[in-house]
Amino acid sequence: MRLRVLKWISLGVGALVALAVIAILVIIWLVDPNSFKSRIEAAVRDATGREFSLAGDIDLGFFPWLALRTGDGSFGNAPGFGDQPMVTWKRVQLGARLFPLLRGELVADRVIIEGADIRLVRRADGSANWQGIGGNEPQDPDAKPMELRIDGIEIKDSRVSFSDEAVPRRIEVTALNLATDAIEPGEPFTDTEIAGVLHMDGFAATGVPFELVVPKAVSPADFSAIDVPEFKLAFGDFEAQGGVQGTLGEQPKLAGKIASNTFDLRRVLGAVGMSAPKTSDAAALGKLQFAADWQLNAGAIAVEPFSLNLDDTHFTGHFRRAAGDDPEGEFALRGDSLNIARYIPPPDPDSEPFVLPTAALKQLKFRGKVELEQATLDDVAMKGVTLSLLLDEQGLRPAAPASP
Repeated sequence: MRLRVLKWISLGVGALVALAVIAILVIIWLVDPNSFKSRIEAAVRDATGREFSLAGDIDLGFFPWLALRTGDGSFGNAPGFGDQPMVTWKRVQLGARLFPLLRGELVADRVIIEGADIRLVRRADGSANWQGIGGNEPQDPDAKPMELRIDGIEIKDSRVSFSDEAVPRRIEVTALNLATDAIEPGEPFTDTEIAGVLHMDGFAATGVPFELVVPKAVSPADFSAIDVPEFKLAFGDFEAQGGVQGTLGEQPKLAGKIASNTFDLRRVLGAVGMSAPKTSDAAALGKLQFAADWQLNAGAIAVEPFSLNLDDTHFTGHFRRAAGDDPEGEFALRGDSLNIARYIPPPDPDSEPFVLPTAALKQLKFRGKVELEQATLDDVAMKGVTLSLLLDEQGLRPAAPASP
């Protein structure tokens, strides 16, 4: 008798599942989702106060996800920011499981966005075109938030621009590609990659390609801490890898490691619109590599231990800077052997001298010393060389001898 009851229950559940599948397939085959396009556009306009348009067709699919795919679309700008849309896209695909939705959970398929163009603008008065998108109605504090899980996000061949009229400054990222693994509250972010080409005033006309790869990032729901065991970064010819851990907030406390490849300093500076110092040896400053442990504690900075390979010279040392309104950094570098003649400016009276950007380095005011086991200048060989330096409002210069 018990087996017979279980059999009928199984048959009943199977029949209900079959009916649900048939109903979904009938909806997909017989219902034209484009007939709801005007309703969707009106609902978004009412909720955000922005123009919203779906120019391309809407398709439904079943994978067994209930999937939605749209073609071209646009999301309007805020009043006073021009007629150009704030966001446009070429294709969007998303999906959700039906039964979790009935339980108040959103289990989403991989969200795919292609050809997005996002234009962000902040005016001189501080107003921005992304403000007010969520509407002005206060959220119900008693409302139960919907649980959300996304199988991942993928953004392909997109563009983001940011114009800050107060500075003024314009930043643009083209050929933007972003990919993540599953996103779920309380769970680590995994397999996250972002790449693109960065454009800024003064940069090379073609921009600077960049890439960031983070295999795993752990952070609580309130983002009060971060733990990234490993990351890889590329910016033009510069590449680095390392990790970072610590707490965030008004007084962040972070620590990490970073190590770079051997890169051409002249090429990296040229890509971002800066000129390297002129040297007698055109190959000088062509090979640079560094590695360091670092700490940031409520504004105080410490880089120790620190190693640097400059061309054929190896340095070790440290850098420290206290917290406060007007701190002065302190550093020490110890090197093995340096051919000074390679780095002396060439005897060219028509060439413009290298000018250190002191104004930009005011916040990095420091003093310290460089010690060399051996230094050579033409035919002169020196041992045990010590050079004390000071950088402040007057520029970079030899420091006065320390008081006994």
